[in-house]
Amino acid sequence: MTILNLSGRIAISRPFSGAPWEAGEARRFVARHLSDGHPCLDDAVQLIGELVAESLRHSSACGSDPGYAVAVRATPVAARVTLSTRACGCWTSPTLTPGRGVHLVSLFTRRWGVTASRTGVCVWFELGRDAGPPKADPSCDEPGAGLAARAEDHAER
Repeated sequence: MTILNLSGRIAISRPFSGAPWEAGEARRFVARHLSDGHPCLDDAVQLIGELVAESLRHSSACGSDPGYAVAVRATPVAARVTLSTRACGCWTSPTLTPGRGVHLVSLFTRRWGVTASRTGVCVWFELGRDAGPPKADPSCDEPGAGLAARAEDHAER
């Protein structure tokens, strides 16, 4: 687990092996970091669960490494949650995937995006009050995440 204090924001990340039972632990990890009373808690927990499910389903279908990492950055009124995986990125487009995870992220977040490379994919979403334009997400470049820095920022919702 990695914890960073970034000028008033706390960022925390944790790797997961990709075992199916860890999906619940990933949701609890997000819930523990945001804690009761945070305005983004319920939506963040639901959406990370959906992204984990999509990632695991597609890593199995593609024969990719099922491992992933979840990162959370939060202020008292907003949260940014990131899922980084070494699996293929074929599931990261709402128009190309039959699953519902990315569809829900695109519908219920104010901003989200994807960073992809030959070795992995990183999907992030933001909830809560607007804190300005998107910034680089250091959790997409963590050692072991296997990700490059090309980002696609999807329009605000």
